[in-house]
Amino acid sequence: MRISDRAVPITAALAALLGGLWGVRRGSMWQDEATTYVVAGRALPGLWRTLGNVDAVHGCYYLLLHPLIRLVGDAVPAEVVIRIPSVLATAVAAAGVAAVGRRLVSAPAGLYAGLAYAAAPVVVFHAQEGRPYALVAAAVVEATRLLAEALHAPSRRTTWARYGVAIAVACLLNLLAVLALAAHAVTVLVAAARGGGKGVASRWACAAAGALLAVLPVAWTAFGQRGQVAWLERPGLPEVKALVTRFAGTGVLLVATVVLVALGLTTNREGGVAGTAAGRAPGGAGRPPGIAAFAVPLALLPPTLLLVVSQIHPLYQDRYVLFSMAGLAPALGAGLARAVRLLPRTGWVRAAAALALPALMLGASLPDQAAVRRIDSRPDDPAAVARIIESSRRPGDAVLFLPSIRRLVAEAYPASFRGVRDAALRTGGAASGTLAGRELPAGEIAASLGAAPRVWVVSRPHPAPADLSSSRDSAKRLLLRESYRRERTVRVLGYAVRLYTRVSP
Repeated sequence: MRISDRAVPITAALAALLGGLWGVRRGSMWQDEATTYVVAGRALPGLWRTLGNVDAVHGCYYLLLHPLIRLVGDAVPAEVVIRIPSVLATAVAAAGVAAVGRRLVSAPAGLYAGLAYAAAPVVVFHAQEGRPYALVAAAVVEATRLLAEALHAPSRRTTWARYGVAIAVACLLNLLAVLALAAHAVTVLVAAARGGGKGVASRWACAAAGALLAVLPVAWTAFGQRGQVAWLERPGLPEVKALVTRFAGTGVLLVATVVLVALGLTTNREGGVAGTAAGRAPGGAGRPPGIAAFAVPLALLPPTLLLVVSQIHPLYQDRYVLFSMAGLAPALGAGLARAVRLLPRTGWVRAAAALALPALMLGASLPDQAAVRRIDSRPDDPAAVARIIESSRRPGDAVLFLPSIRRLVAEAYPASFRGVRDAALRTGGAASGTLAGRELPAGEIAASLGAAPRVWVVSRPHPAPADLSSSRDSAKRLLLRESYRRERTVRVLGYAVRLYTRVSP
């Protein structure tokens, strides 16, 4: 099956685009997405004030989304607005993965690699997330593509400069993208050991150092806000198993992935087996590194390093290393292409296999594909809370949030809370430079609540005592216990909405 080199990345990008748009509007933003919409949608002074206090690590992402949210306004559903950049970034990443596979192995391998990336449930999950991780992955993929290009022609300074820019963008979007540099360092060392050209290691080091210098101000600010991730715990074996199954699948799909990746890692340029002769880079720079030198470090090193570091200082979340799929997918694509070549040369057999093998892989992933598009694939459903309030609110109603961070529901869906007084709020999030505003002192909440006939309370279904340990939250609970009676409770995904009515004295 002959495939045009130009068609390879385009086909992968279109597949990723269609997959990302399918079901992109789930009808709700979960809490992290609500944070994106609320913070990125603030006027620039309020946004800048917020980043000085919290979430500086995502500051560049918020600034990137700011003009889009302000421009679109209410013309498009909020959850769609904040997810479109992730959908587009995933399409770019799929095209980049396809280009890497095409350069390192062959056009069919590149096509399969791009399609494998686009169809991976974990990739689709983040393609439909209003968070920065799909954009981070796209930047790392572009850096990997440029590294492959640079190692093929190491004397081209512009390629190294573009590589440095791509790494800087990835790290500005999420600082832990720096782990990709560890993977790339291994690839560069392999290239140098294979006679990859004079000064290839020093050129890479200069590009990487320039990228890190550009990121230093953000890293310094984010270090001062490191308390934001204090809730993370040390990962153990369950987290490792979850990482493997999320990236490579379960059951038959996992076995097939392992077998095909093993096949792919023994494949060299133009479909040969590792160890056979391959073309040399221009200028006598030696044989560029093959698929294994790119795929193995990128797939394994970032998650491994993050898991190890998190034993000392917990930082682990699998979404931080989504870009490692850019290592797994090219190896899987190379394995699929090689599996097709191992079949008899009879035209119809290979042609049928070329279509059937990726179709079978996709079919095995369909249950997970459907699952990541459901609302319950996320931890909570703030829109359901907003609908409850909007459908049952009355003039004079008040609302209390336990704890205050739950106020993000009202910040994300303000129309549903119109006319419902936030009795504990002193200063809004934008004015105070916080995620969910600053509340009145505990002693003033009762006076602010006054004689409100009904009070809505928004909290988690079963909040941990530590989450409600502040004096303000204690004051709210005491007020409700002494002056109100709970009329009803509605539980939705991740939230409980309770309605209290005032007890006659």
